[in-house]
Amino acid sequence: MGTNLSQVFISNTDVLQTPSGSTDAFTDLSNTPEVGIWNPNGADGAKWVNSKLFEKTVVPADDDSADPAEATLANPLWLYTHLQFAQGTTNNPIASPIINTRNIRSIKYNKYEEFAGTKATLTDAKLGAVASGAFQGNLKFIIKSTPTDQLSFYDPAGLNIFGDFPLGAFNTTNHKAINVTVNFDGVDAVDTTIQSDIAARMAEHPILSKLFKAPAISTNDVVIEAIHPGVVFDVILTNVADDSTTDLAITGQVLGVGNDWQVIGEEIRCRSRYGNFNRMYLPQHMEAFGKKGYKYDKIVIEYEHNWPNSTGIAPAGALNQIVIYNTDTDGTAPVVGDAATDTFGDAFQYTIADNTTGKYIW
Repeated sequence: MGTNLSQVFISNTDVLQTPSGSTDAFTDLSNTPEVGIWNPNGADGAKWVNSKLFEKTVVPADDDSADPAEATLANPLWLYTHLQFAQGTTNNPIASPIINTRNIRSIKYNKYEEFAGTKATLTDAKLGAVASGAFQGNLKFIIKSTPTDQLSFYDPAGLNIFGDFPLGAFNTTNHKAINVTVNFDGVDAVDTTIQSDIAARMAEHPILSKLFKAPAISTNDVVIEAIHPGVVFDVILTNVADDSTTDLAITGQVLGVGNDWQVIGEEIRCRSRYGNFNRMYLPQHMEAFGKKGYKYDKIVIEYEHNWPNSTGIAPAGALNQIVIYNTDTDGTAPVVGDAATDTFGDAFQYTIADNTTGKYIW
């Protein structure tokens, strides 16, 4: 989130607000969760904008060819002097300040990317390095960091995306070491018997069962994955008979972009920091837009403000931030090549693509 005034707008409808009858901003937004971009002082009157906000290319003036090549601009040319970002609710809308476009410093687009927790992999090679034949082993889990996501600690809607994190077991700054004993019936092949034994020991443990998914087996590898974002850990395998040890291979987490826990967590933080989601007018109640299981593309707009005469609480020179999350109507991520889900592509001059990040800087 931004260092100053941070706002989140969540579009679950595949619809960018367009003029419908009256051109009054708040009338258009009543009783709809659509996100809109408002031009408050356009040459032809105030109106909603559902086309490009700036011109990123220009045709050279001396090019008289029938199909002149376009030259990309270092600083895209704004087509509007002022903009306001808003979202409708069943009561009063959410709205940004009216922003002079000369103060916008960057616009960044990120395609949805799925979250994956930290993983430890127990391979045949790792197991064989400890001993041969049947033996009793000890798996020592070293928890190096606790979750960073909002919903692991505070889940007001009871969404239970990850389950409760066992915070009471982590009340010091020391790394937490947790041991489980597993019987290995042979090291020539890691099979489902070993997987089941590991899974059973972890499932019956009051802390490990809340920290890790049930181990998965693939090509004779047993994979242990953290449930919660921000949990970093190591696992040490020890042969109890001779105290020989080996570390399991660790794969770092991928936090991803636009996962439900990220969107809902940012929505909650906005409410907590500014009160009632920082609405321009006081709402009758706080409506939540982020939805469990939904996948979102992300757009971040950063702009300067006239501190201390403008909005915000940060020192002069800090940037305000607007985050727009966009998803398909059924909660699946916007689809590459599908114009219907490319809600903001024209406005912000990007094209949906897999694993793509695009940024404009002024």
